[in-house]
Amino acid sequence: MRWSVVDVDVDVTYGLRGELLRRDRPDLPLHMADDDIPGAFHVAVRGDSGSVLGVASAMPEEPEFAAAAPAWRIRQMAVSAASQGRGIGTALFGGVVERARERGAATVWAESRTTSLGFYLARGMATVPARAHSVAGVDYVDVVLPLTP
Repeated sequence: MRWSVVDVDVDVTYGLRGELLRRDRPDLPLHMADDDIPGAFHVAVRGDSGSVLGVASAMPEEPEFAAAAPAWRIRQMAVSAASQGRGIGTALFGGVVERARERGAATVWAESRTTSLGFYLARGMATVPARAHSVAGVDYVDVVLPLTP
């Protein structure tokens, strides 16, 4: 199967957001306030048939830790269970970083679920000291990637 990373409207991300990121919290909305930040963008990996295999969103947002500005935050990244382990997540991550660079980003950062931390570390991100936390029983750690010009 061939696939490509494309820009999409936010509503295209809702299916995987709900299936993978909100499965334990269906009471939470799929549309987040961050989706409306000026400059926010959304990407998807689409298969040959147009099916959505993975999604991610990013927006300009300075973190609460020291990082070169301007910074872009990766949010709501998800790859369908059937598509995991095939490079979809790597393509999404690369697509977000590329688009953030095009917008002048000096830093890309995210709040990684601890279960996804290895993915981000394998792509060059580093954990931010003293930035681990839990929300609604889910453990997170902040990760950061300085971008070179």
